[in-house]
Amino acid sequence: MRNLVFALAAIAFAAPCVCAADAAASLEFYKKQALTLSAEPGREERAFAKTLADGLGTWAKQNAKQPAVKDALLLQARLYVRAEDYDRALITLFKLRHLYPEADLAVLNPLMADAVLAVNSKQRDQATALFTAPLSADAKTPAQRQAQALFALSKLSGRNFYEPAAEAFEEFFVAYPDYESSDLVELWYGDLHRVNGNYLAAISQYKKAGELYPKTPYRAASLRLIGDIYADNLKDTANAMGTYTQVLREFPGSSETGIVYKHMAILDENNKQYDSALINYDKAIELLGSAPAAYEAYQGKADVYTKTKNYDAAYNTLHQMSNVFSASESYSMDALLKAAELARKKMRDQNKYIQSLEKALLSHPQSPKAPQLMYDLGRAYEQQNRDAQAAEMYRKLIISHPTDKIASSAQSRLSRLEK
Repeated sequence: MRNLVFALAAIAFAAPCVCAADAAASLEFYKKQALTLSAEPGREERAFAKTLADGLGTWAKQNAKQPAVKDALLLQARLYVRAEDYDRALITLFKLRHLYPEADLAVLNPLMADAVLAVNSKQRDQATALFTAPLSADAKTPAQRQAQALFALSKLSGRNFYEPAAEAFEEFFVAYPDYESSDLVELWYGDLHRVNGNYLAAISQYKKAGELYPKTPYRAASLRLIGDIYADNLKDTANAMGTYTQVLREFPGSSETGIVYKHMAILDENNKQYDSALINYDKAIELLGSAPAAYEAYQGKADVYTKTKNYDAAYNTLHQMSNVFSASESYSMDALLKAAELARKKMRDQNKYIQSLEKALLSHPQSPKAPQLMYDLGRAYEQQNRDAQAAEMYRKLIISHPTDKIASSAQSRLSRLEK
């Protein structure tokens, strides 16, 4: 009996070694098979490469705790690229990048250059930026890192990309049924459906996130996102307004209320209900403060004033927007340039036009747009017969930006003034 116990113990200790050896042998088999592919595989070899890549995916799932999974995923990505299955190659690369932060980008980026063909052409720069972005320091467990990969994938769309991306989400829920932030991953899954045009599936997914997780902090967000689909994608104003009203009624203190008021204002504006739009934009501005979404509310308010020919109010709103977002050069500059254009085209007020340009240049003297601002100011001063100021502005432009292409135009105008 004692010998039997020792024998069973020996088998128990040996079993993991046997499995590890089998796993290593299996991976080695895939590596050898991959070497049989030619540099430019034909149709049959591409089909073979895909079969090998799919098999490596199964191997990785069976041996999830093996260190060699990193090598398996890299080989899988290479095989998918060889098979011209760029959709699955892209998903594998994102998984590899997040699960193994130490992976060398110099090795991954050439594969990514091919795999990015999986997504719509307008999103390829975005996909590359998501892939190379610094990884979150808070994602420490494999589940957290894989969830971050899914977050990135949820922003992308493509004709053939959608199905394998959805499969990646489903596999995550199977692999990590007790993940602490599953409710958030459910929302990202809804985002994937939405950006790929499956709007009814997105609505269902958002409902799932809000209703099947009783303690989720995202109930208001899930409901607001449903309203957004009705408003933006399905053009169903009645259901959109009804959903937004539900958010305000059930979650009055939520951080979503400011965004809801902004989106309700957009619907009112689109339906030419301008008084209601202004009320809702003001509510959104009050609640959003200096958050990025507030910028859109200010812009919407200025647009409504412009449409109703209240140009002074529109001009003042744009300057107020510039003050609120003074720390953001892009936001502040955009607001002031729009104010200047409004003053020039609609108000026919040269003084207000100059005031906006002067404020833009004073606030952001190092902006890439500074040379054009200086030139436009010089021209505006000339039109008001303020030749001394115009000449001084041209000189500043030439001295501070001598290599800018507009400097030669400034020199020509300066020479004319100095005759």
